[in-house]
Amino acid sequence: MQRMQITVAVVTLVVVALLAGAMAAHWPFWRRAWQWQTAAEGWPDTLPGPTVRIAAGGNHLPLRSAADARLAERVGAGTQMLLVGETSGLMAAWFAPGLNELTVIDGRGLAAGLLGPVFGTQLAQHPSLLDASARDLLDRWPQDARGDITPRHLLWQLSGLEQGAFVPLNPWSRRAQLASGPDFERAALHTRQRFPPGTHFEPAAANAQLLAVLASHAAGTDYAALLQRHLWSQFAEQDAVGMLDHRRGQMAAHCCLHAAAADWLRLGLLLAAGGKVDQRQVLPVGFVAKMAVSSPVHPGYGLGFRLGETDSGTILLLETQGRRLAIAMQTGRAVLWVGAGAPPPGLDELLSPAHFPLQDSTQGE
Repeated sequence: MQRMQITVAVVTLVVVALLAGAMAAHWPFWRRAWQWQTAAEGWPDTLPGPTVRIAAGGNHLPLRSAADARLAERVGAGTQMLLVGETSGLMAAWFAPGLNELTVIDGRGLAAGLLGPVFGTQLAQHPSLLDASARDLLDRWPQDARGDITPRHLLWQLSGLEQGAFVPLNPWSRRAQLASGPDFERAALHTRQRFPPGTHFEPAAANAQLLAVLASHAAGTDYAALLQRHLWSQFAEQDAVGMLDHRRGQMAAHCCLHAAAADWLRLGLLLAAGGKVDQRQVLPVGFVAKMAVSSPVHPGYGLGFRLGETDSGTILLLETQGRRLAIAMQTGRAVLWVGAGAPPPGLDELLSPAHFPLQDSTQGE
């Protein structure tokens, strides 16, 4: 009897030690996962853990900002800020108390909107990059159907990779691993495929992260460095901060990039200008127009953006919880809304100069 008690005690100690070791090894995951689990509206205000700074480069479009009382009629109860800009640099804005255009916000799902433009910056060196197979870019999946996935499939949300339910505290869930680590690339590469590439539309966090993996392999550098060198430094005024899966690891591509509100608007203005900043071409000529072409499987979705229709024509839309960025190439305008709950109706009217003319705050000085 005593021998049995000793054996049970030893086994219990070993199991407890193993569990404690596993908890300690995955402590960064659990810290972030708890924030996701308890976050209001599904998005934490902050996430602990390592980060990477994405430096601006002094090549930004200067914005001539003016508070505009007309926007107060359109903001709705949950609005924190509403910015309307055009490629000339004019901007009208409404801010809740304590906020302004330099306020840093988590772009949440807006971060995925950077991937299409990042790939655009690489087409001069790799003209066929959008249609290169993951099998060739990664040198893996020789017999796996996932090897047929291309960046174009991923931008169209046609990879066939599953999204699945988000259970933040499940360490074996690939989606939870994409949100909290400890290895974003591994989580993306091990996400299961439910449909053949190009056959089924399903937005998935793994699509964005796999795009970052493919871009980094094609360029021979990590995604954060690629984003900084070829895109962020070409249009943004302030540095941004991205979330890493672990120290000296990879950056999250599908979420969690903190940047000044005005720089999120500048992303929209870069695309509204056809990929130009003050007449300096950042993206290939005609690339933004191709982004606004619907996929053959799911009308209404282009390369990384949902497509909408207004009186002026097709617009690009990025929509995520508490964030909305709308872009009209025909009018050279972008509208950024940040708040809680659903965005107020009628925001797309602000893309039209006929419905909402902007006023130059510098006139008369």
